Amino acid sequence: MSCPYCQFSLNTLKQMQEDHTTFYTAGGRRKLWIAELDEASKTLKMERSTKKITWSLDLGQLKDVHDRIHYEGLLLDAEVIDKIIPTWGNYVTGLLRHLGCIGKSGS
Repeated sequence: MSCPYCQFSLNTLKQMQEDHTTFYTAGGRRKLWIAELDEASKTLKMERSTKKITWSLDLGQLKDVHDRIHYEGLLLDAEVIDKIIPTWGNYVTGLLRHLGCIGKSGS
């Protein structure tokens, strides 16, 4: 799981967790970081600035959205992503932006 167009990879996600790397939601108002990355169950959890931990996000779904942005022209937009992964649009958009994911059209 790595990308020639941005920094998206399992290793990068692991490093972000280890380094406690902060990134922001799509709107830029809330800080997030990766709280848990479980390779066995292929999930990750994020921690919000409120110290609350999210429920698990399937890494397969994250990769699917990422790939659709780069290869199918899906917009890197929280509302669009929310339709694919309900309730995750804001967080996934922020994470992918942090990783330099801008899609085919530079969106």
